[in-house]
Amino acid sequence: MTDSKQPVFVGNNHSLNSAQVFEPSDVLVFIEDAAMTKASISHAQKIANAFGGKVVLVQVLFKSESGDGPIDPVEWDIKKQHSLKQLELLAERSENTNQPCSVALLEGQCVSQIKAFMEQRRGDIAASLRCRDQTNWPLSETAWGVLLSQSAGVLMIPDDAKITPDVGYRRILLPLDGSSRAETALQKTITLARAEAAELILCYVIPDSGLTEFGQKDPEAESLHRRVRKQNELSGTTYLARIKKRLEQSGLKVSVRISHAGDARRALLDVMTQEKVDFVVMATHGQSGYKDVPTGDVARFLLDRADTPVLLVRPRNGHTNNHAFGDVLSTGARLPSGTD
Repeated sequence: MTDSKQPVFVGNNHSLNSAQVFEPSDVLVFIEDAAMTKASISHAQKIANAFGGKVVLVQVLFKSESGDGPIDPVEWDIKKQHSLKQLELLAERSENTNQPCSVALLEGQCVSQIKAFMEQRRGDIAASLRCRDQTNWPLSETAWGVLLSQSAGVLMIPDDAKITPDVGYRRILLPLDGSSRAETALQKTITLARAEAAELILCYVIPDSGLTEFGQKDPEAESLHRRVRKQNELSGTTYLARIKKRLEQSGLKVSVRISHAGDARRALLDVMTQEKVDFVVMATHGQSGYKDVPTGDVARFLLDRADTPVLLVRPRNGHTNNHAFGDVLSTGARLPSGTD
């Protein structure tokens, strides 16, 4: 179903001046309603182009839960042919000269079919459309299946996220918390920023070390709290400045945002609005990630509320303790609190 992929050369995580070969990533868009996917396909084409892959439109055909009795094989075959035709028409309408689309039709239980399909294509990116329900972005069964898949990345696209193909993305946000887990999103962010000639915004939210609100005030504890917070701010600023310097040396336009909000979830939403970000790339888990959940709290919060597409990046070979820019960090500078 997919064409053979040619290797793509990008900068190595530990040295932007050396070359690393990686397999291109297709973007597999799991759709529910063909009438709602034009915007998602345009975004998917941008991402596929940046990562040297192509777009595959995928739909899961399943029996309605309200259906009674066994499935009539003739009716099921008619339904399959109709769905396949709709997919092909959607692909034709969405194609451009640089980024054609192919299609795939799956049959069975939605979540399990998505997980099984992506199990065979772990190096690709699974994408889904998020439909707004009043002020929130609830995940549909299809979107939930995409999130639970073991793909290299998960792309969630709001159904009203606009995009101008000739303009693309101008400002891409990359949240970093000092952990090597968060840094797994660096290389894909760099690749996308280069492909789009976009500004890369590095953001660090100073963690709140916290004090209990009950009991007597302790001047010594309050002083320690202020010192820890100041140290975290200094460490975070130094950390981002070093990454910024290396990225600028490779020709990227980079800016840095330090947030004092404490709550990383709402702080990142505020930064997205203030900086007019039109795309977000981040790791599925940062400092507090657990392997038995599909995303961390911050990533899930953004998925539920962000008005822009969000690309979640998963580490391909498990968690690593090596920082992407560890070779340029001074041994005298402490990384932000909680760093691996």
